[in-house]
Amino acid sequence: MYYEKIVTKTISYSINVANSKVESLRVSNDLKTVIRVYEDGKIGIAGRIGEGDDDELFGTAQSNLSQGVPYPCNLTKGVQRSEDAAAEIIDGEQMVSVCRSLVKRLSEEHPDFIFANKINTENYCVSYTNSQNTSYEFRSDNIVISLTIKAAESANIMDLGYGTYQNYYDEDAVCRDIDKLLSVYRIKQDIPEDVPVIISADIIQYAFPDLIAEKYLSGASIFNGKLGQQVFDSRLNVAVDRTVGNKMNTCFFDAEGTVCQDDKFYLIRHGEICGLYTNKRSAANFNLPLSGNAAANFDGVPAFSVSDTKVYITCDSLKDIVRGKAIYVAVTSGGDMTPSGDMGMPVMLAYVYEDGKLTGTLPEFTLSGNIFDVFGKDFIGIAQNDAFEFMDETVVVSRFKINK
Repeated sequence: MYYEKIVTKTISYSINVANSKVESLRVSNDLKTVIRVYEDGKIGIAGRIGEGDDDELFGTAQSNLSQGVPYPCNLTKGVQRSEDAAAEIIDGEQMVSVCRSLVKRLSEEHPDFIFANKINTENYCVSYTNSQNTSYEFRSDNIVISLTIKAAESANIMDLGYGTYQNYYDEDAVCRDIDKLLSVYRIKQDIPEDVPVIISADIIQYAFPDLIAEKYLSGASIFNGKLGQQVFDSRLNVAVDRTVGNKMNTCFFDAEGTVCQDDKFYLIRHGEICGLYTNKRSAANFNLPLSGNAAANFDGVPAFSVSDTKVYITCDSLKDIVRGKAIYVAVTSGGDMTPSGDMGMPVMLAYVYEDGKLTGTLPEFTLSGNIFDVFGKDFIGIAQNDAFEFMDETVVVSRFKINK
């Protein structure tokens, strides 16, 4: 019999903001332990919240083998690694005063807007050990600022938002970013004709489920038969990226203890579909390499996640790939992709972007385009969103159809 144990410790501080005031602080200290045992091609799982007896938990996992859930045992042997990316961002005792300072400053600088939602910090530690003498540990900290913003005269619940995920805090940079959004918010402009669109690189996530091994090999993927073929612009590179420091709280190992070479697994390289999302079960069933992005519910059987997938920039500066005017998409509502790759999304708020700056807002419209064109013949580039200082975002620049 073989086993693996995963222990996750999280200390989080969550500030609730309402009506441009800090209303409450919630502190949580969570400890979760999961043990999985493997025998005769079956898996048994048991989980616990809080402190407890590991021998008892192991016994529960062992008894759960009787459920007969098939799963391959492919444990890493004899590897030890520890990575510490933690750096205290805001002392817990200072969390309320720091957030009050930010919200008070924003409300004073922009009295005609109302701020709400959440500011969270999290200290995270996860360890993995198995019966094959492998042990991993990873630590990190992050701050998540997620503010909704409403114009005072508006009847909407919210009109726009500001969100960022970082491993440091800079009040001045946050305020400067939000000023860039709000200082031109009431300057109304017409939708410019025949200009590129700047939009979050997250739109490529519509395609990620079609790169899951089971979907692809069942013939239900939009990429059916295209593995090993170049289907996108040669500058497009996408990978499961667990490089320490690449993303806050991105652990270098996944929920099954898989670590990829150089902490990366490419799905798309130079426009070619070169890999599929797998976990240990699908990798064994289809004789595929492990992609290192397995995920699991607290005490569930490992499955898939498309998180920790990175789209790599093609240019350091957004200004270098956008000449003249462009449409900067700030808020979308929903959106979907058809089985043929046609994407459509309502745009609730967009700005005119010119010479590295936002100059005014546009009326609502709908954006559409086929994913093979957006990242193919209409593709202009991918850059870090240097229109802002503190917002950690990668954006795609491409040509779309604008439906006014």
